[in-house]
Amino acid sequence: MTLDAHKGEDKLLTTIQQEYKVLAEYKMIESEKIGGVYVIPSYGNSLLWFGVIFVRQGFYVDAVFRFTILLPDNFPDDKSLPTVIFQNEIIHPLICPYTGSLDISCAFPYWRSGEDHIWQLLKYIQAIFVNPIECTRLAAAGAKYNNAEAAELLTQNRAEFMARAKDCALSSKERIYDEPPTEDPHYIVFEKFDSDIHGPIKERICTGKELPESPTAAANGLSWVKEGEFKPLSIE
Repeated sequence: MTLDAHKGEDKLLTTIQQEYKVLAEYKMIESEKIGGVYVIPSYGNSLLWFGVIFVRQGFYVDAVFRFTILLPDNFPDDKSLPTVIFQNEIIHPLICPYTGSLDISCAFPYWRSGEDHIWQLLKYIQAIFVNPIECTRLAAAGAKYNNAEAAELLTQNRAEFMARAKDCALSSKERIYDEPPTEDPHYIVFEKFDSDIHGPIKERICTGKELPESPTAAANGLSWVKEGEFKPLSIE
């Protein structure tokens, strides 16, 4: 076997191992049951995740914000941080008004493999909307704010900040049904209520009846993450 062939096999093995580590991260999120936050890896790239957060309290209550998470190429073994970018226009001290990028450095100075996890990042995303004052206070000791104007409003003119945060929430709800910016089948989309399609399901949910299982719903193949564990390749 040639040297190039060995390198090719090593690269393939590394990719497979990384895929299982990413899968393990996703399994952790399922077990945490983080209310109002939904994420899924892209169909074509497991390092790109699509997400939606439904804000249930605070200045941004009722907002529906879309975001993406881009994991570093060597995740989770790289100390580089994931990149979180919001698709909505949001006024927030930690979110850049031009790029939509979220500063997570005050919560994650660097990524610690085995200690830091994506579910913790999602909890942080929740926290910045539920309690922006506390999150801004934590970030104050670090670098400059991503949005200095928002930080000033939050501390100096709370009423104006609340009004603009409410506008962001209203605007986000108006864009719920926008056309997807990608053809990726895993991109999270919403449909307007159709009584013919969704009515029977709504009725079953309201009455507590179990939904009938789809004949195609049965899982195919094997899961290589053992039930109750989060280590990839844990099945012997």
